[in-house]
Amino acid sequence: MPSEPRIKIRQRLPIIGLLLFLALSLVLPSRIWMTLLIGLGGVFIISFIWARQLSKGLRGSRHLRFGWVAVGDRLSEEFEIRNECSLPALWVEVIDHSNVPGYDVAVVRSVREHGTEHWRQFAICHQRGQYRLGPWELRSADPFGIFRVSVPCEQHNDIVIHPPVHTQIPIPLPAGASSGRVRARARSWQATINAATVREYQLSDPLPWIHWPTTARREELYSRQFDLDAAGDIWLLLDLRADVQLGEGLDGTEEHAVLLAAALAAQGIDQNRPVGLASYGQEPRVAPPGRGQGQQWNLLHSLALVRADGETDLSLALEDISQLIKQGSALVIITPAQDAGWLPNLLKLAQRGILCHVSLLDRETFKDKREPGAGTSRALHEAIRLLGVDCNLIRRGDVGQPVELQKRQGFWEFKVTGTGKVVAVQSPFDRS
Repeated sequence: MPSEPRIKIRQRLPIIGLLLFLALSLVLPSRIWMTLLIGLGGVFIISFIWARQLSKGLRGSRHLRFGWVAVGDRLSEEFEIRNECSLPALWVEVIDHSNVPGYDVAVVRSVREHGTEHWRQFAICHQRGQYRLGPWELRSADPFGIFRVSVPCEQHNDIVIHPPVHTQIPIPLPAGASSGRVRARARSWQATINAATVREYQLSDPLPWIHWPTTARREELYSRQFDLDAAGDIWLLLDLRADVQLGEGLDGTEEHAVLLAAALAAQGIDQNRPVGLASYGQEPRVAPPGRGQGQQWNLLHSLALVRADGETDLSLALEDISQLIKQGSALVIITPAQDAGWLPNLLKLAQRGILCHVSLLDRETFKDKREPGAGTSRALHEAIRLLGVDCNLIRRGDVGQPVELQKRQGFWEFKVTGTGKVVAVQSPFDRS
């Protein structure tokens, strides 16, 4: 049930003055006390009527412009305040209870009688996760400041800020190898490296798909028909143990692991590969391999919510995922681990025909200078390579672009010119 508007006394001095003048007029009858009592009483009544009207007439609404945002994107909302009474609201303060980091809707507007105020509120998304926009309230007062009016607005939206997808990453996407036939039996709707047969040309086929030898021989246009890529599934395994993480925020191992997983997932989806995700934080998340943009959104949603707060050892995580992963698949392990206790389970997976690849976050580059005991990952890197498993060292800053750089570059948005033409323009973030 929505909350009702509230009217509270903001200043108690007028009430004390009324009582004082009333007492003086009774004890010491005089025109002066009566005049002051009537004047102050009139101000009190006018203030109450004004506040009462504002409580009935003030209304607010907010709308999120873009529901899909990532770290570094601009969060944008449209606000509206309506004054449906016949008295102006000299000032209206917006009190927002959103929990989005760095998003502060603290504005004061003046709304005339039967008027409306519109504006947009912007913020840069600095931290991934699930957050809440709202609830919020409008605060105002009468011209004399005696009564305060609070109008609750229970409207709220849940928003998920996803990790950004970077195209430049320091490791390649593992190929994998599916078991059985070299060619997949299913046909692909996208061009792959395997062309299975030809068929009659359709208007929706791109010109590079045309098979010219068959076209010349049959004197009709024919297009190549592609098989699905024979490469196997890709599993992304994130080591989210709390005791092995280093750094904080964008300079920490947790964020680098998430950024790397998001980039690898996007590359796999672009290549029409089935991509799955397994993370073992305090709340384990497992997404089976899948294709298409829907799967990419599913993976990004999972990556937005993961936290490096788990206690599951990487060795146990490998045992768990070994029950899900199939022979011929590729497994990418992203970890800042320093110990080698999980290497036997890694070797077992490799011997089963799983193409394993380890992305080792270099602890030397993530550690704080005040923590000399953070250790190094080079010894573990050499041990993994001696097992015949591909391993790359990921240093701090190898993945990602600073949010401040995107902020300086500005943002693209659409505008309508005087002739009705829609054009894209680049505007700075600090535009009000």
